[in-house]
Amino acid sequence: MQEKELPPFQLLLKSEEAEELSEYWQRQCCLLYNTINRNITEGSIEPLSCKPAEGERAGTFAAFNILSASGLSLKSVEHVFDVVKVWLDVRPKAKVVMKFPNGNEIEISGVTGFSKSEVLGLFEKSLQMNQV
Repeated sequence: MQEKELPPFQLLLKSEEAEELSEYWQRQCCLLYNTINRNITEGSIEPLSCKPAEGERAGTFAAFNILSASGLSLKSVEHVFDVVKVWLDVRPKAKVVMKFPNGNEIEISGVTGFSKSEVLGLFEKSLQMNQV
């Protein structure tokens, strides 16, 4: 029996004050990516590139606002949540949409009240649903 590939766990990074492709926002996205990447011990996380706006020349790096993770353990998702909360604490106009492998999404921001245990429960549930 062939094991089916799980859809990725994704983080969609959004800001109310900065343009998606602005240099400022891209630095913020890179900071979050690098911090998460250093803190997870299982699985991997990679940025998904944005296309430059029509007429714009692509820069020396790929712009992104989505991080896609695979093979994360519950412990790694716990680290991701902690890093996201700290990142959002200093960016009150930003939000992160967590998209789980089963397609469910929740928004994490300075005003939403999802706890770490709720996020871990949703992640675990999404993994169980995909194993059926």
